Amino acid sequence: MSARNNGHGRPSTQRRVRRNRAVALGVVSALILGAFGVGYVLATGGDEPSPTTVPSATSSAEPPAPSPEPSEGPSESDAPAPTGDVLPDGRSFVYAKDVSEGTDGTELTFDLAYFLTDEAAQEAAAAHGDEAVNGYYIVNDNPKLRTMPIAPDAIVRYVPEGTCCQLKTGNLDAWSAAVNGTAQTDYPNMEYTGWWIGVEGGEIVRIAQQWVP
Repeated sequence: MSARNNGHGRPSTQRRVRRNRAVALGVVSALILGAFGVGYVLATGGDEPSPTTVPSATSSAEPPAPSPEPSEGPSESDAPAPTGDVLPDGRSFVYAKDVSEGTDGTELTFDLAYFLTDEAAQEAAAAHGDEAVNGYYIVNDNPKLRTMPIAPDAIVRYVPEGTCCQLKTGNLDAWSAAVNGTAQTDYPNMEYTGWWIGVEGGEIVRIAQQWVP
């Protein structure tokens, strides 16, 4: 009998014993680790964030709202926007429409506009679906005409027709004739020429052409 078994009967029994011990140790280890895990959760209050609660690196902030489109737009003028016909002291960009004699002397009727440059010009042009050419843009959305008195000694400066760029001193009578179209002068076409008027104490004391290419 012993020879038939060839000495392998006992080792087979030993392997079963070892396997049973390994299984038992595995069960004990699992119980210990499970107990440790429960203890850790209880100790930390279970507040450890899961990967799904980590904030995304991509910001969810909404993009800033675009600036509202200007109705007339800011100007390079030193004067704030007027609340009536009379402009406050400062400098404003206008189109001259008529010079006449009023109760307060010589008066100018004009269309207030806004001569913009640089970034303000680009923004205003884009708001109007246009482009700022040569670095400037003129906004003239309001058709309202205003009338103000002109000082008798108002200084006029302009670029004579057919010349370029340099302002020269003119006189009020010739300028008024050009505005009204009552005499031939060397003043530019008033229909599309803009002027800066300087206001002091409720009257126009300076008039200067804005030359554009």
